[in-house]
Amino acid sequence: MSEVEEIMDKNYEFYINADLSEYAGKWIAIVDGKVVASGDRADEVIDKVRKEYPDKKFLISKVPEPGMLILGV
Repeated sequence: MSEVEEIMDKNYEFYINADLSEYAGKWIAIVDGKVVASGDRADEVIDKVRKEYPDKKFLISKVPEPGMLILGV
């Protein structure tokens, strides 16, 4: 597994296991297994992370609101 894959796995594992209820309906960015930015618009969150963590790989996702059903194929 490459270094980038390991970093993304760590961030994804955090996303799956963390209580992110305070961010429901918001976009979040995760760096090194912690939320470092959040907001209503993905582009603003991405811009903030790129400025504050220019050399880091990050995961961005919208946190589902309570009751939202997510289907995968």
